[in-house]
Amino acid sequence: MKPIHKFVLLGLFILFSFHFNVFSGQVTGAAEGYIKNIDTGEPIVKVKVTLIYAKSEIIKYELYTDKKGHFYRTGLTPGIYRIAAEKEGYLPRSSSIRVKLGDTAKVDMELKSFESTAPKSVKTSNQGSKLLNTGKYEEAIKKFTEAIEEEQANPVFYYYRAAAFEKTGSIDQALEDYKKSIELKPDFVLPISRVGIIYAKNEDFEKAAEFYKTAVELGDQDATNHYNYGVCLMNLRSNTEAKAVFEKLLILDKNYSDACYQLGIIYIGLGEVAKAKEFLQKFIDMDPENKHAAIAKEILKSLNLPLAILL
Repeated sequence: MKPIHKFVLLGLFILFSFHFNVFSGQVTGAAEGYIKNIDTGEPIVKVKVTLIYAKSEIIKYELYTDKKGHFYRTGLTPGIYRIAAEKEGYLPRSSSIRVKLGDTAKVDMELKSFESTAPKSVKTSNQGSKLLNTGKYEEAIKKFTEAIEEEQANPVFYYYRAAAFEKTGSIDQALEDYKKSIELKPDFVLPISRVGIIYAKNEDFEKAAEFYKTAVELGDQDATNHYNYGVCLMNLRSNTEAKAVFEKLLILDKNYSDACYQLGIIYIGLGEVAKAKEFLQKFIDMDPENKHAAIAKEILKSLNLPLAILL
């Protein structure tokens, strides 16, 4: 038997390496986008972009925009990510994207400038932000309190202190600060949506829906907030309103599979079986591994049964 030539071995090694790398690349996805000034359209440099995996906040990535306002991150586990964009002198903003296997999710964001009237307070707030990002919530609260004492009319400081309070479990204080932030700047979407989230978690769906509605009407681009708004309306038995919210959500994000599931359920209640089947099947096709997929399949089977059997 002739020995295998060393060049053949090298070729096999390269081939194996290539296939391994291709396979590895296919188990993750990527995210990219551009961040611009909402008033001028100019790109914003060095915006801090944080990607947080919806299923586990432990999985978090931080990066910064380049001179073109562009950011890009690969190696992301498929799923929904919440994106936060922050830079000194601008109102922070968040959105959400769905990262798919072997694909690049794209999201562009616009930030509105908001200049501080007290430079010292900005420095103090930046110190608080660093403490907040490293999990030192109590220390962060103290810094944001100092910033507020120096500049009491700045809604951003109240927003960040509220976020720190929320992390410590001090929900009443968080709500108070979020609402103060909204009072100072009624079109500040982030605190509005955070109040909605808090009320929804406490199952106060009426108040939650009120704040989610305001956020959506102000142009909130976070698809998850739109979805949660629709779910709140369903819990309030306002299914016609919920249907409109989910339909608009699918315009914002055509791949938001859970919206299809909820529309299927709503159409069953409305007696529109054909539409219910259409959305439930679309949901299953888009997201077969979803925890509701098995339920959707059973519902579809029941909808296909003859009327006599159903009776």
